[in-house]
Amino acid sequence: MQIVEKEKRSKAEIIKMILTVIAAAGFVVAVAVLPGLPMALAPFLGKTQKRYQPWQIRRSLKSMEDQNLISITEERHKTVIKMTKNGKQKLLKFKMDKMQIKPQKTWDKKWRLVMFDIPKQFKRNSYYFTRQLKEIGFYPMQKSVWACPYPCEDEVDFLKEIYEIDRYVRIAIVQELDFQNDLLKKFGLKV
Repeated sequence: MQIVEKEKRSKAEIIKMILTVIAAAGFVVAVAVLPGLPMALAPFLGKTQKRYQPWQIRRSLKSMEDQNLISITEERHKTVIKMTKNGKQKLLKFKMDKMQIKPQKTWDKKWRLVMFDIPKQFKRNSYYFTRQLKEIGFYPMQKSVWACPYPCEDEVDFLKEIYEIDRYVRIAIVQELDFQNDLLKKFGLKV
């Protein structure tokens, strides 16, 4: 049972690594056919490639192609690997899973408020957006107002775009709230 779990984790890590490489490069061109592709990918994968056997990378590439995460084509005697729309969405999910807001060493005494009024037709997007806000460290002040004491604009912009709700979400940076004592306790901060 543990071996199967470990194999699933390593396969997910390989898929994440390959998608990241393709995203950074735009696409990968390799002078090789599929059996030799793991070796052709080696310059792109760097040190991480040494952790995996060529058969693991080959298996992951095949699986990624079957899931429509990448396309592998032959162009002028070269193998070209490109990320598909599904692959881009999968990569964004990986990025969301790692996303977190880093506390400042010295708090700037500013609150970041995320406020939103998302139409009912985007109810599912709203649900996932608020769930992600909670996961990255926001605290709900009201149903559609969430607070965080640390810079988080990039993370919120990323989430707004992912869930296609950017028109309905606003960020305010304020220095004082009439009820900030609760927030200070929640985040373990002092004024």
